Amino acid sequence: MLPVPIIYLFARKTLEWGADKPLIGRFFSFCLEKGEKGGKKLEAKAGRGLFLALLLFVGIPLPGTGAWTGTLAASILDMDFKSSVTAVMLGVLLAGIIMGIASVTAVGMLF
Repeated sequence: MLPVPIIYLFARKTLEWGADKPLIGRFFSFCLEKGEKGGKKLEAKAGRGLFLALLLFVGIPLPGTGAWTGTLAASILDMDFKSSVTAVMLGVLLAGIIMGIASVTAVGMLF
């Protein structure tokens, strides 16, 4: 959880900084445009449920849906800091509970 605030605070700023650079500008601009367009579409569809959507995205223990990816998505979608960090923390807690239950169940099945 330590890198979460750092990722949130600097991911969007890094993309904005690199948007006008010669080699990386097109890719960074693409990421910004795609994130803003997707964010508006997601916010229109989810509305106030964006917090819950981020929590579930981070909380479902699948590859690529962890705290770092969720924080990066929240930063690009321009969610506010407090709600995005809270959703990511609760999502990590949910993923830990799910994996703990799965581990106990798997060990119980072996013995």
